[in-house]
Amino acid sequence: MSRNIHFVAQYEASPVLEFQGNPLIEALPPIFSETDTASLITHFPPVNEHERELDRAVRLHCIDRLRTVVQPLPVHLELESSLSSLIRSGYVGRNPLSPTTVRHLHSLSTSRRTSDGFRSTATTFSLVGLSGIGKSTALESILRLYPQTVLHERYESRQFVQTQITWLKLDCPFDGSLSGLCRAFFRAVDQAIGQDRYANSYRSRSGLPDTIQRMEQVASTYFIGALLIDEIQHLRSARTGGKDNMLNFFVNLINSIGIPVVFIGTNSMISLFSDVLRNARRGCGLGVIEFQRFEKHDRYWKMLVQSLWAYQWCREVSPLSDELFDVLYDLTQGVTDFLVKLLILGQRFAIQYGEERLDPSTFRRVADTKMQILKPALSALRSRDPRQLGRFEDLLPIDSQLEGMMLPSSDDVSKRYSLLSGISPMPTVKPLGKPMAAVPKLVTASSQESARLSEIAKSENPLQQLRDEGWLCEQIFEFSDAYRDR
Repeated sequence: MSRNIHFVAQYEASPVLEFQGNPLIEALPPIFSETDTASLITHFPPVNEHERELDRAVRLHCIDRLRTVVQPLPVHLELESSLSSLIRSGYVGRNPLSPTTVRHLHSLSTSRRTSDGFRSTATTFSLVGLSGIGKSTALESILRLYPQTVLHERYESRQFVQTQITWLKLDCPFDGSLSGLCRAFFRAVDQAIGQDRYANSYRSRSGLPDTIQRMEQVASTYFIGALLIDEIQHLRSARTGGKDNMLNFFVNLINSIGIPVVFIGTNSMISLFSDVLRNARRGCGLGVIEFQRFEKHDRYWKMLVQSLWAYQWCREVSPLSDELFDVLYDLTQGVTDFLVKLLILGQRFAIQYGEERLDPSTFRRVADTKMQILKPALSALRSRDPRQLGRFEDLLPIDSQLEGMMLPSSDDVSKRYSLLSGISPMPTVKPLGKPMAAVPKLVTASSQESARLSEIAKSENPLQQLRDEGWLCEQIFEFSDAYRDR
């Protein structure tokens, strides 16, 4: 298990009245301005012009640096502001120094829960967008601004020993099961606190109700600031009643336990909240942040393309012409993940095949070969037909296919075989001792013998007929060396 880094709490008084005197809030980073957020999440790895002179094999490794680029966009700023408000407002009703919170925690630890006067201040919001549009990259960039685990020791000259988990991110199980979510939760908690404490104990427990109660207790004990559920569209695959059970569980976390929840998924997740008005209201909460694909002439799309285009490792640096800009949009339809993959594969192709420059034909060849599995999804985006767009997620290849898309092609494998066979010829095997005897030729029957055998096969007792005419071997050692030496 990878161990998470724990931060010792350092408190800073908040200018917001509701946040004052709450160690869980005062241990968080300060409230960031948009300028601060943009500066903190930006990541442009260095570009060294001398790397273009390196050997081809080395440059192929450099290309993967494109994956780490983070270009801040307006949706990043909106996401950070919403998450900051979500976590802080959720802690308002869970001040660990408040007697109400203490009674609430005690109530959760008992099998029979009673009214303890607790009032939840938790809320929720949803993060929606096409697969590959950049939701996960943006969210991870924002979460890195917050230490996941904070260790409290003393607060205002008084002892306060507490482990705080500011956020916990889970993937909704593929089958949409609540038991699968519980398993993922306990594993995530163990990773956050750096101990193997809960995942193993979960396996020994029987009965989902007890497990859910245990999950609620653990979430309250560590004062989880926000629970982020990714791939929430998997709830569509849940068994009958499973979707409602899961959504009711989340509603209970928000209302009764006081833990904010963030739902993350593709556009198809919207239908999950449309059946029940209460769930629809809870799904909105602070609102829905939608990651939309870029339009061709969107200035932020142009800014993103220009930022990524600066990372070139071909010998010849190609300027970003209008034709190239048009081709990049046509082959990616404004989906950021497709753009990054196209730029990586295009440079690999240009370097491996000795072209050493980027032009429209390079990207079109890559799209026709390496990215062919994306064509149905891209066609749906080009059509702008709502019915086809509704099938976009179903048209996308599975993750393993996308990973395979980034592997060497059959042409690359053939070239490597030629290379290796050229420098590593098969060794010549020299005979040891006396040469082996030549393999005797197979003796075949003549046409007359074949005709006779056909007649024998039609006789009443072909086996006896073959024996009488000497076709069968009566001596089992007839062809052994010992028999021939006699």
